[in-house]
Amino acid sequence: MTDRKRTKSEERSYSELLGDLIELEAWSRQDKLKRATIPPEWHRIEREVPVRPKKVPVSLQLDADVARWFRALGQGHQARMNAVLRAYMLAVVSREIESARDLDWKGDPI
Repeated sequence: MTDRKRTKSEERSYSELLGDLIELEAWSRQDKLKRATIPPEWHRIEREVPVRPKKVPVSLQLDADVARWFRALGQGHQARMNAVLRAYMLAVVSREIESARDLDWKGDPI
């Protein structure tokens, strides 16, 4: 990079880049910690979790990369999404996972 001063647009982009890099580093640290604590059974969930017959239609918007990843797993991707959400729900309800965001719509702890 040259020694010239950045334009306002370049400076905004650079600041955004730094923010994204900080987020990615934090995510990477958290991901490594999560990988160390995830039980081996978690990796079998997409093959072994039964599909429950009673379903409720829901309109849902996902990040494009998340939707792509689940769809790439092939047929049954929606059931796998449900299984992941169910596992998270049960972990929160059983107090296996706790965070500041584990509040209901009134702000009370779940």
